[in-house]
Amino acid sequence: MMSQPRFEGIDFSEFDVKEMNPDLDDLGQGFKCLRNDFATYIKGKKIRTECKSLTSKCWVIECEGKIAGYITLMADKLTTELQLLKNEGVGYKTFPAVKIGWLAADKRARGAGRRLLEWALEYVTTDLIHRLGIRFITVDALYDPDTGYDIARYYERFGFKHVDPSETTPPSGNFRTMYFDIKVVLEELNALRADK
Repeated sequence: MMSQPRFEGIDFSEFDVKEMNPDLDDLGQGFKCLRNDFATYIKGKKIRTECKSLTSKCWVIECEGKIAGYITLMADKLTTELQLLKNEGVGYKTFPAVKIGWLAADKRARGAGRRLLEWALEYVTTDLIHRLGIRFITVDALYDPDTGYDIARYYERFGFKHVDPSETTPPSGNFRTMYFDIKVVLEELNALRADK
């Protein structure tokens, strides 16, 4: 009798996202990702150390005791030469933000990455924003010149913008910083509530 491949036929779009327990012995066991460094991170000591030292928090989607995907969030600041909030009377060039540190889905877990990113946008917009002064979500979008891997396009589909729109591809480093304006989503949510 052949066993069914992990996560086959499962729709992760509605799965619960829960905070990861860094004390699990088999954390990330069998996790397979397109990028080995993302798989190594969830299986190794670094993620445990970061969570226990409170430098980041990690949330996961689990299915039958196996991690289908994970996302880490941490405090950040967005620094830009653009005066992003000039029309609101704010002349700052540095703003409070939450950073997506790591976002990865098992390559067999279709839709898990999308679910985690949508969850993070909702969590920051509906929960954290009421506890802290946060205006933006940031991410350092990985670009790998050796393989052509460029995650920036993925984040663009969710409304993230480049901090430096004139930055060339390939970038001078392996990352391009992007941001998402939380206020846009907050205004949309408020408009939906007002219509009800």
